[in-house]
Amino acid sequence: MGTRITVHALLKMMFAVCMGGMLGVSAFVWIVTKEIVFRHKAGQFLKTLSGVPKNPFLGLLFIVFCILIFALTYGLRQQFDSINLAYASLLFDFLLGIVCVVFLHYNYNGIFLWIIANTLLYMKKNRGMLVIMILGIGAYLITTPDIAAFSRNRYEIGRYIETLAKHSQTWFFGIYNLLTILTIVVFILCCVVIIVSKEEIIEKNAQLNRRLQEANEELQQANAELENFLEENARLAEIRERNRIAREIHDTLGHTLTGIAAGLDACIALSAESSPVLKNQLNLLSEASRKGIKDIRLSVSSLRPDAPQRFHLKHALETLMENTRKMTHTDIEFCCLIEKLRYDEDEENAVYRIIQESLTNAIRHGRAKHIRVFMENREGSIYLKVEDDGIGCSNIEAGFGLRHIRERIKLLRGQVNFSGEKGFTVEALIPIRWGENYD
Repeated sequence: MGTRITVHALLKMMFAVCMGGMLGVSAFVWIVTKEIVFRHKAGQFLKTLSGVPKNPFLGLLFIVFCILIFALTYGLRQQFDSINLAYASLLFDFLLGIVCVVFLHYNYNGIFLWIIANTLLYMKKNRGMLVIMILGIGAYLITTPDIAAFSRNRYEIGRYIETLAKHSQTWFFGIYNLLTILTIVVFILCCVVIIVSKEEIIEKNAQLNRRLQEANEELQQANAELENFLEENARLAEIRERNRIAREIHDTLGHTLTGIAAGLDACIALSAESSPVLKNQLNLLSEASRKGIKDIRLSVSSLRPDAPQRFHLKHALETLMENTRKMTHTDIEFCCLIEKLRYDEDEENAVYRIIQESLTNAIRHGRAKHIRVFMENREGSIYLKVEDDGIGCSNIEAGFGLRHIRERIKLLRGQVNFSGEKGFTVEALIPIRWGENYD
């Protein structure tokens, strides 16, 4: 902002110098012409000139009018930030500048430097800027007094100065030369400051681009977090759906098997005097149905998040193991080193299901008699180990139960390992979102 103010201050200074130069030359010619006529030296003076202005006073008025036009176009460029307006006004200034320089008989051409400085400030990098710059530089070089000396009917300002007294001639020659030098100096200053200001604009644009890139990276991060949030919601929905299916199995299939078992018991009682083969077959069916009921209860009894009063995880695990002991006559040891075993709903469900599935597998497939469940905190995660003294297996094939354990731990971004060398062991490390505890 400060550099831009400096640029406009220098442009205004240059405008004053250039317009003052044109006005000074035309006014000086008019005043000296009046003085020559007043002293009746016109004839002698005309012999020293190759050309004279037709009407110096009208020339002065024309230059004043042109200065007003230049001020108007400069004001329009300042007021309206438009490339088309800048191009049109600068092209008009160039044409009007040619008229003014010719009208002044090439005694002052600093107006072209003014046009070049404006072009450098207001025009962007395009063909229009290049055209006006080339025209302005070419016009300035061609219309310098030394090069323009070939022009016919041209008067030189030096001839008018030579008509003055000797002591005044030095002063006016000095002022005229100083005006030319001052125009060039102010022009150079303007160009330097304009270039610096444009470099600052480029740097600001670069900073803006960097900020935009940072904002874009933050947006990408926010999108990634949103995707994680959506994945977590999908994971919660999946867990809720699995819980719903488990409840449905428990309420429908379990109820059906219970009814079948009761019916078979009635059939056994009615077939007391029937064939021993039929009675034996009914006993087998009754035993199979009751085993199925135990399996269903063992598989789907879990934390009930939709129950009126939800158990704490530790209480639910203790209840699960106690029920499993009673139903299967298996010795289950539960060692929990976590003082406050309370987490988010999906985490508690996952931990419960993993232990439940491990117990089921140990009893059903491993025919274990002793099972040990161990839990402790490890740097923001739960370390869970379920080991039994069952038959184990040398080649572990992931069946339905083990796949379920893997899927649940994967949903929580944890790790799990299985070992079947001595009995069967399930080791899992489950990350926990600490701070989202339940009372």
